[in-house]
Amino acid sequence: MKKIITLGINLADEHKKRLETIGELVSMEEPVSVEDLISKAENADVLYSNGAFLLESLPKLKNVFVTYPYVELGVFDSDELAKNGVIVANSQGGNRDSIVEWVMYMTISLFRKFGPMVRATENFPVELQQSLQGKKVLIVGHGSIGSQIGVLCGTFGIDVAFFDRGDDLLAKSRDVDLIINALNCNSSSKDLLNEEFFMHLKKGCYYITFVRPYTYDIDGLIASINADIVAGAAIDCDPEDFGDTTNAFYQKALSNEKILVTPHIAFSTTQAIANGREIAIQNIEAFVKGEMKNVLRKR
Repeated sequence: MKKIITLGINLADEHKKRLETIGELVSMEEPVSVEDLISKAENADVLYSNGAFLLESLPKLKNVFVTYPYVELGVFDSDELAKNGVIVANSQGGNRDSIVEWVMYMTISLFRKFGPMVRATENFPVELQQSLQGKKVLIVGHGSIGSQIGVLCGTFGIDVAFFDRGDDLLAKSRDVDLIINALNCNSSSKDLLNEEFFMHLKKGCYYITFVRPYTYDIDGLIASINADIVAGAAIDCDPEDFGDTTNAFYQKALSNEKILVTPHIAFSTTQAIANGREIAIQNIEAFVKGEMKNVLRKR
């Protein structure tokens, strides 16, 4: 039987029973270091991790199938890991709906600026804001989440375009009203949205991102906002700790009043957590059967 080790995972009874029927299940606490993870993962055929110290540990693992209940983990080279017999699978699609809801909330917030008007207690002059109807959006990233964002943007009457690998990014983004960053972390996406990109956007454009700053330059974004090019932004601070407002990246985003910033909570619904855990179990069940689901291919 396959040896299945869980690290920092609070298994539901149903999931525990399913894993026990297909392998030898050993549940351990969350590791406190890379060395601790490597030690705990010894002799595992399957490693089901909550993500703590996982990215840094991947190059040191050998002959193990790794999965976790989230989507993004960070940058690694799948080919190099394969040389050590390491396969990594994520929970693709688990948090899609929750992320998309956050994006649409922020889209409406940027264009309509409802926030200060909700539960107002004093009279104020009403300023006309912008409808989403007829606006142009460029979604940078055409995966599961980016595609679904495009569907919902279309229902609001937004003209939707996608940036795909090989496109001329500056040309494609020149006349849009909104940029939504839905990029995965890999070698081709590193710093793709740099200061030059932000400085070449149309005056009054907005920017929304829920992905890691590996893909974009926040200093370049802020420079563009200060130059009155980008009119505002919305950022969910991934990969900072969930709900942490003390870290330097969050504080940098918070320092600009035109940035709507949240502390890594775009995913935070009970449905997203349940979906991610279920997909991780399905990944393990498929692997034990000799099949593969949601395997990540990164370089």
